[in-house]
Amino acid sequence: MMIGDKKEKISFADKRKYIRLRSIFPVEFRVVLPEGGEGGGFPSPWQQGYTCNVSEGGICLETVIFNEAMIEQFRRSDAVWELQIRIPLRHSPISAQARLAWVRKVGGGRAPRYLIGLTFCAIVHSDCDRMLSQARWFSISTRTAVAAATVLLLGVMISGFYAYQLRTANERLVDNLARLEEEETRMRRMLEEIGLEKKMLAAEGQSGNEYEQLVRRENRIADRLRLLERQKSGMEEVILEKMHEWLKNHQNPLTGLILSFEGEGGVVKDWAFIYDQALAANVFLLFHNERDARRILNFFKQKTVEDFQGFSNAYYYDSGDVAEHTVHCGPNIWVGVAIMQYTKKTGDDYYLPVARKIADWLLSVQEKDPAGGLKGGPSFSWFATEHNLDAYAFFGMMHTLTGEEKYKTAQKRVLSWLKTYALVPHGKDYASPPINRGRGDATIATDTFAWSLAALSPARLRRLGMDPQEIMNFAEEHCAVQVSFRRPSGVVVEVKGFDFAKSIHMPRGGMVSPEWTSQMIVSYQILSEYFSKRKRSIKADYYAQKAGMYLHELNKLIISSPSAKGQGEGCLPYATLEDADTGHGWHTPLGTNTCSIAGTAYMIMAMKQFNPLRLEGKVLGR
Repeated sequence: MMIGDKKEKISFADKRKYIRLRSIFPVEFRVVLPEGGEGGGFPSPWQQGYTCNVSEGGICLETVIFNEAMIEQFRRSDAVWELQIRIPLRHSPISAQARLAWVRKVGGGRAPRYLIGLTFCAIVHSDCDRMLSQARWFSISTRTAVAAATVLLLGVMISGFYAYQLRTANERLVDNLARLEEEETRMRRMLEEIGLEKKMLAAEGQSGNEYEQLVRRENRIADRLRLLERQKSGMEEVILEKMHEWLKNHQNPLTGLILSFEGEGGVVKDWAFIYDQALAANVFLLFHNERDARRILNFFKQKTVEDFQGFSNAYYYDSGDVAEHTVHCGPNIWVGVAIMQYTKKTGDDYYLPVARKIADWLLSVQEKDPAGGLKGGPSFSWFATEHNLDAYAFFGMMHTLTGEEKYKTAQKRVLSWLKTYALVPHGKDYASPPINRGRGDATIATDTFAWSLAALSPARLRRLGMDPQEIMNFAEEHCAVQVSFRRPSGVVVEVKGFDFAKSIHMPRGGMVSPEWTSQMIVSYQILSEYFSKRKRSIKADYYAQKAGMYLHELNKLIISSPSAKGQGEGCLPYATLEDADTGHGWHTPLGTNTCSIAGTAYMIMAMKQFNPLRLEGKVLGR
């Protein structure tokens, strides 16, 4: 309705009785003086202001007026004020007419502010209702917001108290497990000493009271060890689930990515390395958590383009933007492996086109090497054995799931490269590494030893003239270390595990990598399964015990998540030393309490006896 419609127009006089609602609406206004007088008939320029409050009878307007002569004109009682009141969420402004009730100057300086009281003389009734309804809604919303903020504050306090209790309980749990592991280590050392004393007494022909005392002491320690095993068994199951929860809690809801290093304050603090994402996806599948595995794989699905040239090594976990522009073959292969495991487990081939893009891109890299190997990446000249071991496994998986012969051919070419440049079949008592780190590179790298069994299998290694036991013996002789590790609680524990390289050559001394130690554990499990299938129970038990011993050692490294989001859930650091040279071109993250996807995820796989480089899942040493 137009303002002039008498049926809808309200006449207002003496409307100060109306309730006023505090509200701020933008207003454009101008003043029209009656004809016949000075300035009459011509409206003033449009001015801008804001309402301080509104009522059914009028509004209080705040504005800035630069011209004092203009305010004198505005003060005239016979002037008509034309208003355009803009209401949020309303496309067109409300038109109204008003007369001056009062005016007050509230500021000084070159641009003084004025409060102006106006009484409506014409406004469409429905427009007035809408304006007042909106003002009431704003008023109620403000009170509701205050109430909601109060409730939220109480909720945060209650939630914080609950989170504190949960965090404390989780810290106590992982500390107790580490304490039990340390006690077990001491008792097993005592059993070894008792065994030596018994042998000495037996050799001397003594079997009297002293020998019997040793036997009784041995039995007491054995009883205590059995009790410790029962206590740890229940705790390990709980902590295993908490490690899974730690990964879930740190998955970004928008990108699906998981922060690689929780608590790291350096350059990589917000990075999500794609290798880590692939490991996490495999872990989610182990817990039948296909939903979170899909959230990771969805990220790569969205990033896949027609002219695919490989995924970058790392992305920011919260935005999905590229964090490290370098493109390596190895991390891309692991993304492909995760897709293969997902496809095999679920029967869902939704992500298979992504794996095909990765595989076909790798074929283009492989074509550039006459020997059939894969360089570190399209922009690099070096060749890494670990990348080619991964590629051997991935091409085999692609052939299994697609039946396409080109992937079988690519796998054979990679194997030929490995035989030529990586595998060194020179029998027992290796004086030099049985597996080179790369083409023309005999640097000791622990992961190449472990992954040779995981990717090729002990049986195939034997057919290639390699001895899988000697590979593992060499790794243990040159890369196994025992180090002191200070837990967040301040307790220092002695931990056995595997270094990234031969620690004796490193100025930093030895350090344990939970990830690479877990890789070795999986390979010990593979060897145990291999000998078990061949009815060689002594060998099978020996390697099973090796795997179990190193798993127990890693239990000492499980720490509580340092962040509020982690809620003290169990996780593992990347290494026992911070900012330390690995010997392979990168340093460990800052902080020994920095939780790591790689360390946590690979330990879970070791605890679950899962070999990610075989589609069968459970460790098979065929």
